Amino acid sequence: MADFITPVSDILTRLCGYCSKWADSIRNLGDNLDSLKNASNELNSRYLDFKMKVETVEKNPDPELMVLNEVRSWMGRVEVLQKEVKVILQQGDLAIQAKCFGGRCSKNCRATYKLNKMVTKKLSDVNDLTSKGYFDVVAEKCACDLFEELPVDKTVGVESTFEELLSCFQNDEVGVIGLYGMGGVGKTTLLKKFNNDFLSTIRDYVVIWVLASKDADPGKIQVDILKKLRVQDDNWNDKAKDDDKASLLYKILKKKKFVLLLDDVWERIDLLKLGIPSPNNHNHKCKIIFTTRSYEVCGLMDAKRCIGVNCLTSDKAFELFREKVGETTLECPLILPLAMQVVEECKGLPLALCVVGRAMANKGTPKEWKRALEILRSYPSKMQGIVEDVYYLLEFSYDGLPNETYKSCFLYCALFPEDYNIQKEELILMWIAEGFLAQCDYDIHEARKQGEDIISSLKYSCLLEDGEEEHTVKMHDVIRDMALWIACDHEKKTRFWVNDYSNTSGLQIYNHTRWEEAEKLSFWGNRKKITNYFSQRPHCPNLVTLLIRNVWIPVFPTEVFVLSSTIRLLDLSGSCTKRDLPSTIGDFVNLQYMNLSDTDIRNLPKELKNLKKLRFLLLNGLGNLVLPEGVISSLLSLQAFSTRGCGFSEIDENVLLHELEDLEHLQDIRICVSSSSSVKKILISSKLQSCMCELRVRQCSVPHELFLALGNMEHFEVEAANIVKSSLFRKPEHIMILRYLRLIECQNVLDLNWLIHAPNLEVLELFKCDLLEEIISEDIGILKNNLFSNLTSLLLKSLNNLRSICRMTLQFPSLKKIIVWCCPNLKKLPFNSQSALKNLRLCEGEREWFHQLQWEDEDTKNLLSSQFRDFSGSALRP
Repeated sequence: MADFITPVSDILTRLCGYCSKWADSIRNLGDNLDSLKNASNELNSRYLDFKMKVETVEKNPDPELMVLNEVRSWMGRVEVLQKEVKVILQQGDLAIQAKCFGGRCSKNCRATYKLNKMVTKKLSDVNDLTSKGYFDVVAEKCACDLFEELPVDKTVGVESTFEELLSCFQNDEVGVIGLYGMGGVGKTTLLKKFNNDFLSTIRDYVVIWVLASKDADPGKIQVDILKKLRVQDDNWNDKAKDDDKASLLYKILKKKKFVLLLDDVWERIDLLKLGIPSPNNHNHKCKIIFTTRSYEVCGLMDAKRCIGVNCLTSDKAFELFREKVGETTLECPLILPLAMQVVEECKGLPLALCVVGRAMANKGTPKEWKRALEILRSYPSKMQGIVEDVYYLLEFSYDGLPNETYKSCFLYCALFPEDYNIQKEELILMWIAEGFLAQCDYDIHEARKQGEDIISSLKYSCLLEDGEEEHTVKMHDVIRDMALWIACDHEKKTRFWVNDYSNTSGLQIYNHTRWEEAEKLSFWGNRKKITNYFSQRPHCPNLVTLLIRNVWIPVFPTEVFVLSSTIRLLDLSGSCTKRDLPSTIGDFVNLQYMNLSDTDIRNLPKELKNLKKLRFLLLNGLGNLVLPEGVISSLLSLQAFSTRGCGFSEIDENVLLHELEDLEHLQDIRICVSSSSSVKKILISSKLQSCMCELRVRQCSVPHELFLALGNMEHFEVEAANIVKSSLFRKPEHIMILRYLRLIECQNVLDLNWLIHAPNLEVLELFKCDLLEEIISEDIGILKNNLFSNLTSLLLKSLNNLRSICRMTLQFPSLKKIIVWCCPNLKKLPFNSQSALKNLRLCEGEREWFHQLQWEDEDTKNLLSSQFRDFSGSALRP
């Protein structure tokens, strides 16, 4: 019996539950219908308010004023929903009227239950739509109508940069994009092209172009944006506080999908402070693209991508030039080669190409083109339009430099020839000697750091660029011409006189006034006789700097020029001269820098003692030099002494070292020694060790104590050349600044594990170290990321037993070349596909050696194969 009762009880319980649910639905139907009716009336009221506003807009005569799509969409949804609600309300009235037992019971319980569910669902829909019916405005100017096409010349050679910009724009993760490059390179032109060719096709963005310019006024930027938006606000001028104005602008922009194009930004602009929403990973409704002449500004503006705009290649430069000159003129076979030379003088700078091209548009004879070429090479400022349209524009970059120190350092670079790779170390020493870094010039190492900072800043400002050689910089030719124009007070005075012997007309004519004005003379050449260019000796009473480099000067400059004691810097390096430096050098009592490197000079006079202010003496590559005893110790102000590749006569090395040791202000020694006693002298002198920046040891045995002493050489950069039969290395600690190591015939070296303490090492050369089996034999552990991280060159020659560079794979992010010769047991290199070899340009060695190498993976093999050359310069065949 129990088995029967239990199932029946369950069934009855469920039936009661269903009946209760239906009963509740039937009982609550009336209340729910009332709620739906009230909510529907509220929604309808809001709908009618917005409908009236929309009808007002539609009657407005301004055709550009468009009802917002989101308003029309909401109104459409309301209209559909209200029709559905009307039907349900009608059904509800009928259901209520059809109830029996005094209206307490429905004749069709199932239908009433379903109706109540529909009422509940529609009530939720009505409330949801009502909550979304809030709009500050129902109409705005159409975004596509707000777009303005910008006037722009035909563009040439910007295709790849345009595509890079487009790719960045379409990346949702990139909100702020910076275009940087030197003045006149075409940044604004590129941005205008992007505006016209691409942004014009995007209908849902408001495009806002604002010229920021130098010394930009934040308030003006805000007003310009409001004008672009065509928003009229009577209260804008009444808002005294900047925060109020920013809040108003932010309120307007945050509801828009916009692209802000900021042209010519010179310093950080706090956009959020102005009321401009900041693009980020969570806000894809806005994009900001700006142009600047400074790479540093890209960082200050929080750019997620920085795109460099570079000068044109030769073929594209000629294409742009031809566009400005016209096809007809260049059809002449005598003019075409001259035109190509004119284009070359512009060095791919679009602004210069356009200005010169326009100036040559009506020049139809070879004679006119030859004259134009002569002017560009010797007096570029005389070319029509160059000063007004090129130099003045580029001068803004000069004016934007932080202070007079930076400006003086920049102008100084113009003393070097066109396309010259300026050694940074040499340039900074000259700056110190000229007094530009006076704030710290008596601490030569601190002054060097300041000089490095200035070079970096000039590069970031696109006023200098990296040279083709390591540790060099160079100037774009047009920038250099502009710098000389500024240095000569906009051609009012001849303060700088520079000649690189590409053209000599400027020196052949003697002009007494100009020579008297000259403060800096710079002569560079191809070993032509400098005396051939003067019929009389120019008088230079204001001369401070004299550079005569790579020139044939069979006489000392005092026999060519009438020079005064004002000279502060004398550089004769690389020039053919007499073997004897004349005694008249003693008359240059204010001389602070003298560079005689790589000249024919072999005898220094005792009158050198008179140079009490001399701070820098460079005697590199002079071979066997006669140096009288007592001369160096008389140079009481000497700070830097360099004799790379130079030996001495008439003075013992130990005596020379003793004289150097006694100089109070000496801070930088770069010297080559060839005796064990000289090495021992260095080892017992804390003064010499503290000043030692570069030491080359040749033709003598080197005690291991020298390497132990590296930790005491605070400013040490370069170690050892031509070491013969060195003693065993021990592990020196803390040689962090070692940059260059060359070991030759170090017969007892088994490894170089101590290099793990030299993370700044840039060049490693090993030659005939017969017992060397592993360069790094230890487990380097956590030091893995620092080891060889700055190494740019690795040269391994005649290392018969070398079998490993390092036991684990490393990054080598800076490595540019690796050369391996006669290392038959080196069968594996410490590279794999994860090694950062992006800078590698050369892998050189024997073909047989390369083919027997074992590889971690195919990607590494393919990378090195693509960079491989044998010693004849031949690449691997595919």
